[in-house]
Amino acid sequence: MSTDHRPRPPDADRPELRLRDPGELVAAVPHLIGFPPVESLVLVAVHGTDGAPGGRRLGVVARTDLPPPPETTDAVHGLATRMAPAGPREVIAVVVGGGNGDPPRRDVADAVGAAFAGRRIGAPTRLWVPRIAGGAPWRCYPPCDCRGTVGPTEDSPFAAAAAWLGHVTFGSRAELEASLAAGPPDPQLAELIRAELEAAILDRELGGPAAARRDLAAVAAARDEVAAGRVLTDVEIARLAVALGDPAVRDVAMGWALDPDEAAAGAARQLWTLLVRRLPAPEVADPAVMLACALLVRGGGALVGVALDRARRADPGHRLAAIVEALLATGAGPDAVRRIIRDSSAETAERLRGRAG
Repeated sequence: MSTDHRPRPPDADRPELRLRDPGELVAAVPHLIGFPPVESLVLVAVHGTDGAPGGRRLGVVARTDLPPPPETTDAVHGLATRMAPAGPREVIAVVVGGGNGDPPRRDVADAVGAAFAGRRIGAPTRLWVPRIAGGAPWRCYPPCDCRGTVGPTEDSPFAAAAAWLGHVTFGSRAELEASLAAGPPDPQLAELIRAELEAAILDRELGGPAAARRDLAAVAAARDEVAAGRVLTDVEIARLAVALGDPAVRDVAMGWALDPDEAAAGAARQLWTLLVRRLPAPEVADPAVMLACALLVRGGGALVGVALDRARRADPGHRLAAIVEALLATGAGPDAVRRIIRDSSAETAERLRGRAG
């Protein structure tokens, strides 16, 4: 069963949007998770209250495939476990798919109410929609009998805001996954990586921190080359794969996600994306986690889960991937991710500078 999870968007520098009715919220779902879901349960956390400073605001958004009835309770409780630590005031449930008249899958709606009630979080709004498309009907589950139509999904303030923040909304989850899919096996690249790793082991043994500084310079040069539109050679890609295997290089390069120059931060994301598409396991795990973190500091998106999944499958024991997943499980938002990246990157950069010479 596939699941998707997006942390709270950053409070700073994001547009303020007001959703006037459930139909507008349903229309916003594809932009909140990165694609239009089908046969899914989507949960949206809501923080704050009307009239309070900041008003009501959206928090964590989570999606899962509609579970078979015997698995409904466990599936919903799993989502609740991931969402509750962020402390939402309430949760809105949207069931997508099935039926053309009365809302189907009442068991799912009831499970949402029970799961969050047990955590002292309300779930007063539980909606059903057969599909997410402008003009499609939506209805509330009993005892409420509210109904209406879904607002525009493409020509809407939420669509514009997603584009402004740099979030891509894909046509489907399959299309989203394909955007980071690995290419066919490349024996030549694998051999180049092995050769680079043998050379790096000796260089790091003899050069110490100087070797890390050379590797970091190579990664920075590749970032700039990719931003300029130049295609990297297989030899360069192999060098990058091995360089990012050094935790010191990875930590400093991850800090590029926080560059106030969006062009520079975007160039780093572009490089990590390229490497995720080109590198084999286990080397792909490092750029995959770096891409996930670079996306998280901008508010997340469904690509975060795809990137982490690539890392997890490539290297099940990858320590940084486990740390990021544990952080997401607490409902942490972009600010928490920024702090961790900033502290780790700054500390490592200072250590490398201190050992220069």
